[in-house]
Amino acid sequence: MKTVKFTFCMAVTLIWVTNLSLVAQEWSQFRGSGGLNVSSDEVPIKFDDETNVAWKHELPGKGASGPIVIGDKVIVTCSGGDNQDQLYVVAFSVNSGKRLWTQKFWATGRCLCHPLSANAAPTPTSDGKQIYAFYSSNDLACLDLDGNLIWYRGLAVDRPKAGNDVGMSSSPVVHDGVVVVQIEGPGDAFVMGIDTQNGKTIWTIEREKSASWASPLLIKAESQPSRVVLQSDSLMSILDLKTGEKVFETGGQVSTIASGAFVDGKLYAPVDGTTAYQLNSQGKFDPVWNGSQARPGSASGVVHRGKMFTLNRAGVLNSFDLDTGEALEKVRVGGTYWSTPAIAGNHMYFFTQDGIARVVDLEHMEVIHEHKFEDEVFLGSPAISNGAMFIRSDKYLWKIANTDATQP
Repeated sequence: MKTVKFTFCMAVTLIWVTNLSLVAQEWSQFRGSGGLNVSSDEVPIKFDDETNVAWKHELPGKGASGPIVIGDKVIVTCSGGDNQDQLYVVAFSVNSGKRLWTQKFWATGRCLCHPLSANAAPTPTSDGKQIYAFYSSNDLACLDLDGNLIWYRGLAVDRPKAGNDVGMSSSPVVHDGVVVVQIEGPGDAFVMGIDTQNGKTIWTIEREKSASWASPLLIKAESQPSRVVLQSDSLMSILDLKTGEKVFETGGQVSTIASGAFVDGKLYAPVDGTTAYQLNSQGKFDPVWNGSQARPGSASGVVHRGKMFTLNRAGVLNSFDLDTGEALEKVRVGGTYWSTPAIAGNHMYFFTQDGIARVVDLEHMEVIHEHKFEDEVFLGSPAISNGAMFIRSDKYLWKIANTDATQP
């Protein structure tokens, strides 16, 4: 690890809007409402195919997307058909697991994806009023919370080369009337800001033509414009959310799968391992530390209680000091992960592609629970809300909760 000296004006007081997932009951996007994959809720640390399963419901198609929770609804996307060209958005009751509504669309773009994955790879997002469901085929559907279609965009209609041979999986973000989608591949690459009310394009930024599966990261800080972080193979860029104007850019070895995190005025980006940047009072990003050991694998890094956790491709969970980047404890979790682990309380929950769930006690950095679900594949990240964890497999949507306290 190496520390980069920086100066910050302490006379300027900024109130950072961070860690929203700790105070919000909703889980409105990939990695939760604050983009951190962290909740203060306590959920069961022991569960299996039946124990502490409040309910499970069969899904109409497969998917690598994670569920989101908006009010009393848990929403998930799926795709099916011989060519993965049938696109679904499904809403279930949080309490009962009853299917409330299903919307079905037909893909307009390329549906080609890896056999393990699915067209429904990006996690949907919501601003609390509408749902924005994005797919590998670069179709974007906007629905209200009752499942009524508001608008629909086939973003590859005018750009038929958009896509790659293993599929797209970048999840959208939405804030202040703008939904941002990142579409980067060897044939075409661009990022769009789209009006949430009418689906019209507000801005478009051309990008380097190379594959990237990382998701945009929203940065919100009081008294400063909202921004969005983008990652490609050798470049990290930060744009103004409203205009698409570039405000910061840096080169290096940048992850094209794992996304960064923003908390307490600092951006922890998967650049040359992990690099921490301080957002200063002038809106600039000053480097604080860099650590090559903090390089994440396919799962995004998770920030919690003064530490950053990264899961490498060897299945080792590493922890680092947020202020200095100093390496701390580690534990071998094992397994192959595409799903980013989530934290509830002081426990981290992992789901492997071959159906194994593991729980790590973060205080002692040890695996305290492991269960192999029968004939399941987990690719999407879990959602945590109101004392429950929601996880989707290729077949089912599961609600994990204390069944003694679950309402019938």
